[in-house]
Amino acid sequence: MKSRINSRLVRNALIAVAAMTLPMLASASTSSISVAFDKTDLDNTRGQVRVYEEMKSASRKLCGPSNHWASGSLRQSIKIEECYSGTLTAAVQRLDNDAITSLHSD
Repeated sequence: MKSRINSRLVRNALIAVAAMTLPMLASASTSSISVAFDKTDLDNTRGQVRVYEEMKSASRKLCGPSNHWASGSLRQSIKIEECYSGTLTAAVQRLDNDAITSLHSD
């Protein structure tokens, strides 16, 4: 399912990648975080890398540290890493930008 970019945000040159949910950890509640940036950031490599790094950081923040010492167990660490990977992939797909998708594929 592709998201539609709010035309008001486009006019303001702002895109928000919202609802980066926790797709790999099914629970009754969902969490979300937004990554906001200028639309012009997607026009150059430096901006694209910055946006992708912010998406990675937001995904990590939602899912937590995957270090098994911090997570409490190896099993939990694996679940957290799956959450991170799934959340980041979902956010990249939701943004639907070729440059960001390419960064994610590398």
